Amino acid sequence: MKSMRLTVLAASLALAGLASCAGPENGDGSVSTGAAASAAAPSAETPAVMASAAADSAPWYAEQMEALGFYVFPKPEPMPPFEVTRLSGGAAGLGDADGKVVLLNFWATWCPPCRSEMPSIQRLHDVMAGLPFTVMAVSVAEPASTVRAFLKTDPYTYPIYLDESGRASSPFVSRGIPTTFVLDKRGRAIAGIVGARSYDDPETLALFKSLAERL
Repeated sequence: MKSMRLTVLAASLALAGLASCAGPENGDGSVSTGAAASAAAPSAETPAVMASAAADSAPWYAEQMEALGFYVFPKPEPMPPFEVTRLSGGAAGLGDADGKVVLLNFWATWCPPCRSEMPSIQRLHDVMAGLPFTVMAVSVAEPASTVRAFLKTDPYTYPIYLDESGRASSPFVSRGIPTTFVLDKRGRAIAGIVGARSYDDPETLALFKSLAERL
């Protein structure tokens, strides 16, 4: 059941079709395909879950999120527990964000689309300060030293976590990175997107403020 749910979550996000990365480039320009780069290119196939979506009454946020390019799950989907590491050390998981809307973002320093959206995520983080909202940005399959070196050049202050082995992230990033989920205050996925987008345009900022207030 757990693996099926993850497959549905990941397959559903294939609709996004935005710029994303399949894996880090090797020295010869080819793309790695190991554990550190297990993400595949986005697919244009329509997931089966979409066929039944119309039968359910849409959540109040569905129309607005879909207009902004997110795939909205017909109903909130429980996320399996997973454990990552804080940059400062120590284990962390989704339970640490109970009571908050979460932007769960899987990224890597070598991924240009990931890097392109990071300034807008920082802006979202800053605007949402004081509201029940947080960012959980998980670096996929990179050592702490690489992430820390990147942050010295690009000093983002929103919460960044490490998944150095890539095992915790792998079920979520099979369609490429960046992959981003929006979670409600109970840690359930309500929407997601594969590929880079802006998170600091007025419509998106208004959406997340509404989610923080109403969910």
